[in-house]
Amino acid sequence: MFIAPIVTVFYLFKVKNKPTFLSLFLITYSISDIINFFDQESYNEHMYFLCNGLYMLSYVFLFLELNKTVNMKEILKKFPIHFAVLTLLNIYIVFVMATIINPITFETDHIEFVRIFEHVYNIILLGLLSMSFFNFLLNENNKALLLFSGCLALTFFEFLLIGYYYLSEEMSIIRMVSILLELCAFLMFYFSATITFKSHAANNYLEY
Repeated sequence: MFIAPIVTVFYLFKVKNKPTFLSLFLITYSISDIINFFDQESYNEHMYFLCNGLYMLSYVFLFLELNKTVNMKEILKKFPIHFAVLTLLNIYIVFVMATIINPITFETDHIEFVRIFEHVYNIILLGLLSMSFFNFLLNENNKALLLFSGCLALTFFEFLLIGYYYLSEEMSIIRMVSILLELCAFLMFYFSATITFKSHAANNYLEY
């Protein structure tokens, strides 16, 4: 749970030109991780909603960061097939996740609200992954590639945790893989923030 906070500290001290929404994403995610660390044994329902609410808010911030460089009209014009296939794939994944989550009996007095909360969480994740993919399609540079790879690793990390927590906590290999994915995701977010664009004459190049 200290992966995101440690990367965030390096980001805040090392990166000069910090994108606002990326900064908010890292800070909000780190706050939720820290709360989780100190409250992981209490199983308090209010902490569940608080922490997961903060995670969702952090993903919204990252979504807004990606949205700054994505024009959906241009996506629909240039990549209509990609958009259609990705939309159908997202609908299928939401359906599969619903078949996993809905039968689970959560220890709560607000079972339906918890299920809706979990579904909204997954939909935000898929929306974030889709936006990062569209960002890469439009820009095709190292920064966009790192952001897409980071979002992809983060999404797989979250979905693997569902398998670990809700299906079988004995599968420790899933936990280890998810930790590596989270580490890779936040390192890629960090390195994407270190990339700046400079223009010389008519040519653009990347500088680290």
